[in-house]
Amino acid sequence: MLTITSPASITNLEKLLTQVSDWLGSNGLTRRQTAKIELSLEEALVNVCRYAYHGGQGDVEVRCRITDGRDCLIEIIDSGIPFDACAHPAPELTACIADRKVGGLGVYLMRNMADQMTYRRENEKNILNLAFRTVPDRNDGAAASPQRP
Repeated sequence: MLTITSPASITNLEKLLTQVSDWLGSNGLTRRQTAKIELSLEEALVNVCRYAYHGGQGDVEVRCRITDGRDCLIEIIDSGIPFDACAHPAPELTACIADRKVGGLGVYLMRNMADQMTYRRENEKNILNLAFRTVPDRNDGAAASPQRP
């Protein structure tokens, strides 16, 4: 398990993502799997850094673990204002881009990249859980070499 606590600041984002990426690689995840998790985690962390503390200061905690079934579970915890990303409405994607409301695409991306996304508010903390299946993907990596007779 990996647990990282850091001030919720955009300036710390790269360091947090690198630590998680290195940990994922050391646990045998492919680059493709790691990239999917990194992108979802980055969106979640940017939301915390920009909006959780109304311009004030606070921390964000990231917990990562691999289950016995080889799922990767990422937990993002902050003490900011309550925000249930799971209840956030899907953005309007069919309207002309000039007519669309700004924002909401990060939550949409997380929801579509993670295999499961859940939220709870507990002890005055936001807890966002992202789950990713990490079983080998037949389409992940190079194609198998054809067998010779």
